[in-house]
Amino acid sequence: MSVSNTVLTKDEKESILSVLTDLIAIKSVKGKPAASAPYGKETLEALLYMLNLGKSYGFSVKNLDGRAGYIEWGSGDKMLGLLCHLDIVPAGEGWKEDPFTLRRENGWLTGRGINDDKGPAVTIFYAMLRLKNEGYVPPCRIRLILGLDEECGSSCMEHYKLVEELPTCGFTPDADFPAIFAEKGILQLSVTGPLSAGLIVFAGERPNMVPARCEITIKDTQEKIEGLGIPVHASKPHLGKNAIYEALSALPQSILGTEPLPAFFMKYIGKDTTGQFLLSVHPDDISGTLTLNAGILQMNDSKSELVLDIRYPITANAESIVSEISGKASEFGLRVDTLSHQKPLYRDPQEPLIQTLLCVYEKYVRLAPYDSSTDADLHKKALQIPSAPIAIGGGTYARTMPGLVAFGPAFPWEKDQAHQIDESVCEDTMYLLVQLYQDAISALCENI
Repeated sequence: MSVSNTVLTKDEKESILSVLTDLIAIKSVKGKPAASAPYGKETLEALLYMLNLGKSYGFSVKNLDGRAGYIEWGSGDKMLGLLCHLDIVPAGEGWKEDPFTLRRENGWLTGRGINDDKGPAVTIFYAMLRLKNEGYVPPCRIRLILGLDEECGSSCMEHYKLVEELPTCGFTPDADFPAIFAEKGILQLSVTGPLSAGLIVFAGERPNMVPARCEITIKDTQEKIEGLGIPVHASKPHLGKNAIYEALSALPQSILGTEPLPAFFMKYIGKDTTGQFLLSVHPDDISGTLTLNAGILQMNDSKSELVLDIRYPITANAESIVSEISGKASEFGLRVDTLSHQKPLYRDPQEPLIQTLLCVYEKYVRLAPYDSSTDADLHKKALQIPSAPIAIGGGTYARTMPGLVAFGPAFPWEKDQAHQIDESVCEDTMYLLVQLYQDAISALCENI
């Protein structure tokens, strides 16, 4: 039958808010492994919450060894995969209110994970539920796959692939609209050197976040220097302010010159987020420009390490990037090691999966709320039809399995919210996304 896709009722909205309140309250940052919880107890708690929710509405559910799980509906050999993650990055400091209490204020919903990626997971769930309640009979299985380690390398999806079948096709709502045809390569590098005799430094919690605070203690005098930054996602470091630079730039030159790791940082990185001083060649291509984020700096009695997060264009060579950085680091007696490497993703922008999703997006883009404080030119450009798929610097589950792309949830004119303080989503946008994803799911099912 055709899908009515009507506007959400008051009861549906209240149900969504209730679920979001419960899910945001779970501090599902990756933690110490525990029994049945390889990524920590609270990540497992978030997964079990969603699986129990799915079971209560009559869906089939499965826990995949505490690393991932799924909520499924329908039958058939083919399967539409909808991939979301329930793990979150640390909240950090500076929130107006508790980041784990959903705040509803002036038409906005605020809380850690509301955008990345708990909110989208809830919208996908309710899109499936609405289809089910309307009597839609899918010609395939629809599987909401929930992972618990996306923010730290997506080992959850590696485990999923070992124990479960792959989707025929699908998408992950963990990026931007209109649809994503390319994702840059991601290199996370460790730059290490001799232990410092004069400094204790701590900055950053994750490589994929611009650090919000850097604390330096000068051992001889016990003088403390603090640098404050603005945390954003490492794929868009130019939107933030790096606390490491703010703190190191306040160090006396007499000290900085004797410390190899800080000296390397100040010479070749500093405030730069493009890699222009660290790399001689970093060509742009259809996927955009190279970005560089210094995410972590730790110097103490047992460690002297700087962790870099580099997002490179799809035509760039990762080995050349590592080699050149190693050469620069060797000037200071430092060593460079690759912590992780996610190769770029590219899909033909004209392929049916992307074109189907673009058609769905175009039905809803004019209905999406527009905040006049955002970029008017971007909003005007977004309303031009036909829409074109885009490339991003972020890494999503789309690169973990064949047949997947990233699709939403952020509209082109919206301010970036991922990994930021007071992470927020417009409440009306949240409800519209349920309708949009409901339509997307049915459209892909009918063409799978």
